[in-house]
This record gives sequence, structure tokens and C-alpha cells, in this order.
Amino acid sequence: MIKVSDWTQNTNWLDDPNADIDTYCGSIKEDLEFNLLDKLTHWQEKGFVILEGVVDNNLIDELLADVRFIKKYRYGYELGVEYRGQQGNLEDFSEKELNDSGIKFNSIHNISRAAEQLSLTKSVCDFLRHVFKDSPVLLQSLTFLKGSQQPAHIDYPYVRIQSIINHLAASWIPLEDIHPESGPLQYYPGSHKIETSDFFDWGGGSIVLEPDSSKTPQEFSDYLINRMTEKNIEPLVFCPKRGDALIWSGSLVHGGSQIMDNKLTRKSYVTHYTSLEGYPETRMKENAIEDNAFFYKNDGYSFELPWREGTKRIHRKGNVLLDSLQNIYLKKRVSKFLRS
Repeated sequence: MIKVSDWTQNTNWLDDPNADIDTYCGSIKEDLEFNLLDKLTHWQEKGFVILEGVVDNNLIDELLADVRFIKKYRYGYELGVEYRGQQGNLEDFSEKELNDSGIKFNSIHNISRAAEQLSLTKSVCDFLRHVFKDSPVLLQSLTFLKGSQQPAHIDYPYVRIQSIINHLAASWIPLEDIHPESGPLQYYPGSHKIETSDFFDWGGGSIVLEPDSSKTPQEFSDYLINRMTEKNIEPLVFCPKRGDALIWSGSLVHGGSQIMDNKLTRKSYVTHYTSLEGYPETRMKENAIEDNAFFYKNDGYSFELPWREGTKRIHRKGNVLLDSLQNIYLKKRVSKFLRS
């Protein structure tokens, strides 16, 4: 169980309203693609920053190609998928279902190097390194093809892998220009402050969702909306261009707005991060640092998960499988057909 005391005993330095951002930024001697003082000040006050045009469009193309690839050649890949509320593995769903807009891919970065690199975009890592005063580490990722319409929520009650509960942030990268009628992301500026959202009691004093929690996610959402109303905070709708990035605090209230035009997609890629200090050793292979059992880029880390030893990664040659892989795919497809 995680309680209020777990939050307050090890807060992030920017949670302190008296944090001396000016002195800190004055000590930093590096070239950045953004104004660090402006962005950290905005983060402290509003709980998010927007970085425009910082994402490599070639990596976006690569990720979208990987998504198309695994939807067609799905057998043998270990990837969690959610389809209209149904959870399963990639090969549990038909090609038709995987091409439906209601699909969400969970942690595709475990099999897609393009996704892993997208998560470790330079400006995103640069900014989070100063938020955490530590290297950012990739925790999980979500790939959406359509607007989620998810009710208002905060991440940390659901994403609590990190050993330091408030060492949590997320990036949201559009994989296409986002249309205002596609169900864009919306967020509540300043709602990350504890005096604004306060702590929701899920039952027994826990501030996170537990298997035996007496409260539901819908009750949590209703609570947050009531708090936003009391504080007179209106949501902002995010309609970015492909190549932009939104980064938010793990305690910022956000959700998916209503889809007004069901023909529209809202392709996007979300990553959750913690600090290197807050990343649990149980999610590393033994001697991970010494054995280089991780992907490192822009001072950000993505560790190989010990229970995914030997997981097959996507290896495309354009959009065509190598002959040997294609034969494996066809054999598994025929085998599954005969079993049915």
C-alpha cells in the first residue's frame, strides 16, 4: 500500500514552490533546443511543457511502419494489445481487429527499436533530466490509433512501478497532425499541485489503485472533476502538429476528449518515465549496467526486462519479411487455422 507519507518523504525538487530555478539554470552550461529557465518555471507552475518540432519524423515513419508490419505478421511477437476493452496478446486478434481504430498497443518499445528511440527523443530526455536531476528511464509506452476518450485521471495511482512514487512523468507524441474533432488529449493546467488535486483515498488510506481498493476509477474521475470545478480550472485541448511533444507531470489531471468525428484517427505515442534512482532493480537483468543490458540514448535508458529474455524484435526489410521469417509466419498461420 502506498500512503501520503510515501509521497511526502521524497518529493521532486520542483514540487517545492520555493525551488530556486534561476540559480539552478544559471549553473547549467549546455546547449539545449529550448529555454530551460522558461520551461522549468512553466512546469513548476502548470505541470506540463510543450516542445514544438523536436521529434524526428523519420522515427515516426519507422514506428508507423512497425505497427503496419506487426498487424500483418503478428504471430510469434509478444505484445500486449487492448481492443475495445479486451486484453490479449498480439496473435490473439485477427488482422481485421488489429486494423480497427479501437486498438491500443502496450509497450511496443519492447519489440520496436523505432518506438524505443522515439521515447528517448533528445529534447524530451534533456528536459526530464533536469526535472528529475537524474537520467530518465522508460517505464512503459502506449500506442493509440484513435482518441481514447479516457475520463479525467492522474497517472501515478495507476503507474506505480517506480520505487519513488512521485518520480513520474509522461511524454505524448502525435504521430500525425491532430484534428480538433478527433478526440484530442485535454489537460488541466496547475492540477499537478497537491494543494489543488489533494490525495484521493482509494480505501484504507492508499493513494493508488490496489487490487482490493474499495473505490473505482470512475469515482476517482468524478472526484478530480469536482476538484477542478472547485478550483475554477478549465481544461486545455491539445491539437499539436506531428513532430511536437507534450511532457507532463505524473500528477497532472488529463484525459481524452469526446470524439466528434468517428472517421478521424488520433495516432499518438505515450511514454511514462521515472528517474534512474527511482527505477526498481527487479526490472533489470542481474548486472544490467555492467553487461549493458539496456538501450541508452540521449542520457535516457530503456532496460531489458529479465522476464522477456529472448523476446523477438521487429526486423523489417522495408515492409517485406525475410524469407525465413515469412515461412515461420505462414506455418504458424496455417497451424492456427487447422486448430480452429
